[in-house]
Amino acid sequence: MNSLPEELIEEIVSRTNPRDACRNLSMVSRSFCLAAKSDYVWDRFLPSELISRRAVSDQWLFDDPWKNIASDTLHAFPTKKDLYLFLADNPLIIDDGAMYFWLDKLSGNKCFHIGPEKLCLSEPNGWEWYSYSLTRFTGTPVLNGAKIEIYGEISTSLLSPNTAYTAYFLFNFNVYYGGFGEEIPLETCVGIDGSSNCENRIIYIPFMPKYDKYAGPYLERRLEMPVLPACQYPKRRDDGLYELELGDYFNKEGDHNRKLKMSLREDRKEKRGIVLHGIEIRPKCSKKIIRDSEL
Repeated sequence: MNSLPEELIEEIVSRTNPRDACRNLSMVSRSFCLAAKSDYVWDRFLPSELISRRAVSDQWLFDDPWKNIASDTLHAFPTKKDLYLFLADNPLIIDDGAMYFWLDKLSGNKCFHIGPEKLCLSEPNGWEWYSYSLTRFTGTPVLNGAKIEIYGEISTSLLSPNTAYTAYFLFNFNVYYGGFGEEIPLETCVGIDGSSNCENRIIYIPFMPKYDKYAGPYLERRLEMPVLPACQYPKRRDDGLYELELGDYFNKEGDHNRKLKMSLREDRKEKRGIVLHGIEIRPKCSKKIIRDSEL
């Protein structure tokens, strides 16, 4: 193995993935270990938009969603691997603060968090906006007596090609939470704008999730309420938010400049007490946080 040309070894490693480069191929031989640290390899794992951004000045088109990422930030790291690990652990603001972007640490695929201000709320007067210290966005809407109809979109050109994605609705509760339950299903839809090939799901937000830790006069848990089989329920994350899967989408190679639409709706009963934190689009089955030791 050590007799192979350095350029060939780097090319071989660059055609794998970040996890293999860090853990598996680096143990093959010393030559592979050195190649797994090279800028040539990690340049392949970084999004092409950021590679171009790193090479030019800060003069960008007005509608460029990446313009908020200063080129100085991308030059602040001695190696491309260091930059990669930074982008996996530190979401960066893009699109004038409307979204955050980071990398899935194991695959290098792009992840996005669409903030509440970029979402369309069908009854804007039924939401009250507050500032929360736990959110990165300037404002967070709280549902206060309205039917829930939430719509979001993202350009497929931002997503990684040939990648299966899952969209997640992010939210939390406040003490005035009500209007939900197992008897009130919500409908979701994820798909390309104008296409009939959309994924639809039925999901539920229970009166109070059985696994929630809160207790009090408004948030008493309904332990007697059964969990329906084969239905989507919220999952609580390490950061304290809840997430619900809205649906999946496979972003094909060359599927550029199309609008991926995501929606959550139930228009039969007014609801309250949902704190909206946005929509996340992550590679399917990816973890929110990956420790460096797992890479």
